[in-house]
Amino acid sequence: MGEYYNYLWKATWIEALGILLLGIFILLRTIWKFYSVAQKEMKLTAKLLLVFRGFGWLTIFTAYLLMFQASEPDWFARPVVVQGGIQGKSMVSDTLHPYSVEIEWESGRETLHVDLYTYQALEPGKRVNMTFLPHRLEVIACEILPPVKEKKEDGVKLGQGNGGKL
Repeated sequence: MGEYYNYLWKATWIEALGILLLGIFILLRTIWKFYSVAQKEMKLTAKLLLVFRGFGWLTIFTAYLLMFQASEPDWFARPVVVQGGIQGKSMVSDTLHPYSVEIEWESGRETLHVDLYTYQALEPGKRVNMTFLPHRLEVIACEILPPVKEKKEDGVKLGQGNGGKL
């Protein structure tokens, strides 16, 4: 999980830092207001005004948090880890993610975006263990697995009813 959030931080640090600083600002401002107001006696209207302002700041922070969730949904989702085979790879020169591979596993098939080094290391037919962002479909970790050794069949199968003779 640490690798997942480290990758997200590197990709979206400006937005994440903005929402973090806004949350800290609102929290410190609210604590300061309650502390400074608690020093003296308050009328009912002053208490209601303080609560209303608190809800106002909470509404503002919620709106920014919802905008952050809409633009960066991977922060609120778990990474997807799959083990499967590479079915193909493609390169498109005029896009944000020029290198992509198609992976198939037991429950699905997906085209994922990779970096140049991963693209060069992967070939169709290789088995891999990949961790990727569920919404952006960017691979954050890729492990190439050794090929599966298949059992060789013997020339004579036992129990054919011929006593083992050819």
